[in-house]
Amino acid sequence: MRSNSCNRVSSKSYRLKLLTLSVLSALAVAGTQAQTIATPALSASNTAIVNEVSGAPQKPLVIAHYMSWFQTPEFSGSWGFWQVNRPTIPRQYWHWPDRKTTNGCADVASVYSPVIGPYDSADPDTCEYHILLAKLAGIDAFVADWYGPQPSAEHPYDNIGFLAMKKAAEKLDFKVLICWEDRSMFPPISKGVSTRAEAVESGKQMVRYLAKEWFSSPAYLKIDGRPVMTDFAYGQAGNTLNEPWLSAAEWNQVLQAAQPLPLLIHDWHRHFKAPEFRGYGSVVPWGDTYHGDADRADAFWAQAEAAVGRHDNLFLSGAVLPGFDNRGCGGWGTDGAIGMTDRRDGKKFRATWEDVMRHPVKFVQIATWNDLNEGGTIEPVREVVLHPDIPAQGYGYRELETVAEYAGKLKGIKLDHRALRVPEKLYQARKLVEQMCANKLAMPPGASAASLTQKLDQARAALLAGDIAAAQSNLAAIEHP
Repeated sequence: MRSNSCNRVSSKSYRLKLLTLSVLSALAVAGTQAQTIATPALSASNTAIVNEVSGAPQKPLVIAHYMSWFQTPEFSGSWGFWQVNRPTIPRQYWHWPDRKTTNGCADVASVYSPVIGPYDSADPDTCEYHILLAKLAGIDAFVADWYGPQPSAEHPYDNIGFLAMKKAAEKLDFKVLICWEDRSMFPPISKGVSTRAEAVESGKQMVRYLAKEWFSSPAYLKIDGRPVMTDFAYGQAGNTLNEPWLSAAEWNQVLQAAQPLPLLIHDWHRHFKAPEFRGYGSVVPWGDTYHGDADRADAFWAQAEAAVGRHDNLFLSGAVLPGFDNRGCGGWGTDGAIGMTDRRDGKKFRATWEDVMRHPVKFVQIATWNDLNEGGTIEPVREVVLHPDIPAQGYGYRELETVAEYAGKLKGIKLDHRALRVPEKLYQARKLVEQMCANKLAMPPGASAASLTQKLDQARAALLAGDIAAAQSNLAAIEHP
């Protein structure tokens, strides 16, 4: 519950607490001597154990892919992925968030600037803001990129950031789930792994951690009691460590380390020569399926619908893409290439939604909520050109309004677009109260931290109850002195 006084735990103390809990939980699970379960290989005559329990969402679910790797010096001591000035990235794509661009925005590693500016993924106010926006737009859950419980050189804070999101989701009746990066089970992220069998064992340790720390949460997304996961595997499984992606049979071994058995929704990429369907709860196309001029995913739909018809998968999943522009991070340097998919003033996003709506989907993944480094976002951004040398026009709230429109159609409900502007005001009001508590701003006459926080909590409750006027009335109590 949010503190009602200025004696709140400091942001750095809060972050340190999350880090300590994350590492201790990971070490405890890694040290557990769990029984190894023999697993049959998959074959044409053997339906994978991951589908022995039937189940599908009772209503279509809309999920947004979420990045939890953003930090701020004030909250965490660094800029995280707002600044990715790596030696492999040409200096023309380096950025300094503590500086301002010509339009007054922070110089971040993205072609867009969020309407609230750079934020910290572990900040409870950020989590509240994002969850409120998502719920008001008809989004059911955030699914986060996950590289394992322990910090790595490349991703030191991701798990910490999403732990904060889980905590907020528990309070706000929202759902979260993990998108597990296959390569996290392989070196260099999993140190000491020298064979694929050891990579599977590394995965078993991680899924035991997930069962303890994540699947047990009331905020974790479940279908028929089974915790839901997606994965990201940009390549296809092979026989060596140089192919750091799991096959369905290997995933089958990993997932059996948790009970109840997780339901895995596997990713599909258009460059796969022989994509796997058998052995997964469902298969979802990754956002790059719609890169470039591709507004339809006909090849995927034909394969996926056939797999559901054969009972290889339990239900049909789809994805939608607003656009793509990774010039902000310089295409990650030598690890990637500059890529752009034009938003076409919002027409790209609408076209991919129309493609999905032609099919009886039960699970829709938005790619993405806030992958700001790669510019494939729906989070509200400022309607400016952030970097004149890599121009991209900010889209405001347009993409989120499109989500509300199509999620409403998918679920047979009507969502009020006017509500989408209120969470930003609540977020800014939270920050004003923080400054008042730090004696950087004066309290309004007769007000206290407790009374102002109560007003803000009432505004949140009114907003979630659909009473926009009451929410705005409570927010009006917080005025800049």
